[in-house]
Amino acid sequence: MSPQIVVLDPLPVEVPRPLVLLRLGYRRPDQVPERTAVLIDAVIAHGAGLLAPKAVCGDFDVVTTPPDRVEIAGTIRTASKSLRERLDGCSRAVLFAATVGAAAEAWVHELAEKGEMTRSLLADAYASAAAIALGTAIESVALRRLRESGLEATKRYAPGYGDWDLADQTPLCALVEATRIGITVTEDHLMIPAKSLSGVIGGR
Repeated sequence: MSPQIVVLDPLPVEVPRPLVLLRLGYRRPDQVPERTAVLIDAVIAHGAGLLAPKAVCGDFDVVTTPPDRVEIAGTIRTASKSLRERLDGCSRAVLFAATVGAAAEAWVHELAEKGEMTRSLLADAYASAAAIALGTAIESVALRRLRESGLEATKRYAPGYGDWDLADQTPLCALVEATRIGITVTEDHLMIPAKSLSGVIGGR
C-alpha cells in the first residue's frame, strides 16, 4: 500500500524578529540603525500577511547497506556518505516538502523592480527567515509522527546538503506529491516557489 501523504495547509509558523535580524547580519537589536529598524518592522508587519505556509509529508521505508548505499521508498537510491551516516540505524523516515508560498517572493521582486532595493533586501531576509521557521515547524510535525511509531527522530537533511546530490530533490518531491501545495521542480532540480524546502527526517 502506498504511504498516505498528509497535507498541512496551513502549517502555522512564527517568524521571530531576531531571526530576521540574523538574516541581515545583525546579532543584536542594538546593532540595527534606528531608521533601518523602522523599515524592518514595517516589512515584518506587511510580510506576515503574505505568508501562506504549507507542507506535505509522508512516512517511507529506508534501507541502508554498507558502505554508503541508501534507498528510500524504493525510489531514491544514493551513495551519499553523509546521508548514510544521518540515516544509520533508521528503518523509516518522514519525507517532506514545504513552502511559504509565492506571494512574499513576488513582493520582493516587485520592490526591486520599483527600485526600492533596501526594502527588497529586507523583504527577502524576512521571507528567508520565514522559510527557516517553516523548517522548524515541519521538524516538529515529523518528530510527533515518528514518536507515535516509537521511533526517535534524526536531524533534518536535504538533497544538496553535503554529498547528497541535489538531483534527488526531484523524486523526493514526486514521492510527497509536492504539486498539491503548489511546488514544482525545475529541470535543474530547484524548487518553485524559491522559498521552499524539502528533506528527510529519519526514525530509529
